Amino acid sequence: MNLRRLIIYQGIPAAVMLLPFLWVAVFDDYRALKREDGVIENLTVLFLVIAIGFCIASLRHLKTRQVPRTLRVWLFLLILGSAYFALEEISYGQHLFGWQAEGTWAEINDQQETNLHNVHPVFDQLPRALLTLGILIGGVILPLYRYFRKIELEESDRFYWQWPTLDCVTVGLLVILIRPVLEPFELEFINIGETKENLIAMFIMLYCISLRARIGLKAPAAPAGETT
Repeated sequence: MNLRRLIIYQGIPAAVMLLPFLWVAVFDDYRALKREDGVIENLTVLFLVIAIGFCIASLRHLKTRQVPRTLRVWLFLLILGSAYFALEEISYGQHLFGWQAEGTWAEINDQQETNLHNVHPVFDQLPRALLTLGILIGGVILPLYRYFRKIELEESDRFYWQWPTLDCVTVGLLVILIRPVLEPFELEFINIGETKENLIAMFIMLYCISLRARIGLKAPAAPAGETT
């Protein structure tokens, strides 16, 4: 693994995990980390915006590449999913512009925010659980299984482009282990729920970066006048 990949796929997760400890050591105040519009939540949105940027870059690159149409559909789904995630995090602008949820919406939203994930667990806990399961299986278990069994991804595989590679294993493990490892310590300056969401967003970002790199390296150019 070259230095650039080491910094991106190992350094970023390590830096984010160390951030709360360094922040408290330097500023001796953890409120800016844990509040709804705090450092961790803003980082989550930043990661998702970067993920969207890399997906758009991948789509632009695919204009002259021979790849399955399903890859383009997948990239659009990643953009839509990341945008929904980011908009939910900022409550569709409430945290930026400071409006208040009113009327029925304020009554059904347990934090009086303009979002869906605080309305019912089906919009919060279920998506988080599904993403965690997907990261466990697709982002951790299968890449490690292929690595130790020396199984190469074949381009003939229907989901060749969609499968995460070893690049995402570190952040995937952090997503899975963050709660069972930190919860017993009851660290006051770490909001485990927000940190896990941040790690999920980071996984999406690093996956999109990895996918863009693979597309640039592996996707052959289409013959003149022919695109997929």
